Amino acid sequence: MSESTRLPVNARLRARRIPADAARLGAVRVRARHAQLGALAGVVRDLSVHGLALELDAEAGAAPLLHGDRLEEVSVELDGQLLYAGRALVRRVHEADGLVLVGVELEEAGVDLGTLQRHEARRGFGERFVGLERQLRLEEVRPEFKAFVADLSSWLAATREFLDAEERALSGEDRLTREETLRDYLDRVAPRIIERLEEARVELSSLVAGFKEAEHAAHRAYCRRHLHGFFAASPFMRRALEKPLGYAGDYEMMNMLYRDHAEGETLFGRALNLYGTSELAARANINRLAFLGERIAALVAATPDRRVRLASIGCGPARELSTLLQQRPELGRRLDVALVDQEERSIAFCERTLAPLVQQTGLHVEPIRESIRRLLVARSLTAALGARDLVYSAGLFDYLGDRGFGVLAQALYTAVVPGGRLLIGNVAHDNPSRFTMEYYSEWFLHHRTRDELAAFGRALAPTPAEVSIEAEPTGVNLFLSVRRAPEPG
Repeated sequence: MSESTRLPVNARLRARRIPADAARLGAVRVRARHAQLGALAGVVRDLSVHGLALELDAEAGAAPLLHGDRLEEVSVELDGQLLYAGRALVRRVHEADGLVLVGVELEEAGVDLGTLQRHEARRGFGERFVGLERQLRLEEVRPEFKAFVADLSSWLAATREFLDAEERALSGEDRLTREETLRDYLDRVAPRIIERLEEARVELSSLVAGFKEAEHAAHRAYCRRHLHGFFAASPFMRRALEKPLGYAGDYEMMNMLYRDHAEGETLFGRALNLYGTSELAARANINRLAFLGERIAALVAATPDRRVRLASIGCGPARELSTLLQQRPELGRRLDVALVDQEERSIAFCERTLAPLVQQTGLHVEPIRESIRRLLVARSLTAALGARDLVYSAGLFDYLGDRGFGVLAQALYTAVVPGGRLLIGNVAHDNPSRFTMEYYSEWFLHHRTRDELAAFGRALAPTPAEVSIEAEPTGVNLFLSVRRAPEPG
């Protein structure tokens, strides 16, 4: 938090964010729990109805929190009085001088400003807080956005009511007839629902594209109250919203993209799931399978005399390998693969699904559970991974800030053999699905341009022989491709 953004001690509280020291509130303390990092604690630097700026101790396990992480069991207290209890999303992370400065967006009703009013009543700030809360919840949401949400909510409600009625009308049919009829209904209605929601995506982007972060937060909160109940009918979008592993985009969400998309407990839910898994960003994730498979196959063809050594960082379900080997099983005996992920369930899934391919194709695979935090503090991964012909990461870097990106890219680069390649995926800055992901599913990523990715590549040491930017067919998923210089002679 820069000095320019902090109020002097004698300032009157008239801004959205209320510095705790400026208000002389005393120590406003926060506790929370993270799915991977466990219990976290610290103090609140400043706060508003819908957000907090926190100061956490890096030594106590707060690093590396990632953009888009969910914090559970968040409690904010002032002099033993509870100001907030609920969940929060990490929106910004900055590390400095042994501290982790974290900006979070609250998911529940918001900070209890009434308690703050009573605490500061003797200084006459109560009415200002009431006005501040009213302004945040109503006046900051633009009329045209309210009209957009009202129109979409009305359409979604009518569509759900119609489809639920059609589904109930089939309740007397036998199971086979019912399922066949529902599939026919879905084939008929899904294209129109997808078309309507794609039109809404374009309208949403035009409404919010120019917003500053404070405006986004207020409008996302409004969207959350009025639209999330509809989108949660889609299993894919519901998992993004609920974040059972602490973040959106986990291995099971990737699995949802790679299997039958017509999932859902109701006809309406199935239709919305078809929409969520057909967004451009979703299709780009699906395209990564072929993109990575082609590069692995090309590397095998260029290295005919030995096994090719690969490492996938943040491997998720590693579906690019199973897809490639199902299509070209003869490549298995040529591959030696290290799969690295911080999530135990993801590693267990890889062990379970790749085991038959190990037996059938001769694939050599080593699943490794390792935290992103430890990878970030490792200066070199050569000893841990062994020298690798190709080190790739399809989606992990989407969640890393610039500092984390640079540090981890350098650590991975050290494990690449001379003449080998580092391949890092990142969602493009102009991702058309960005605002539907953020507003409908609370799925936040670090988007980057081609030039920004290339700059990370050129900063690696030793100086790369080649830095280029590739993309899968939609252009939504970019890949920083860096070739390490071969040894002289």
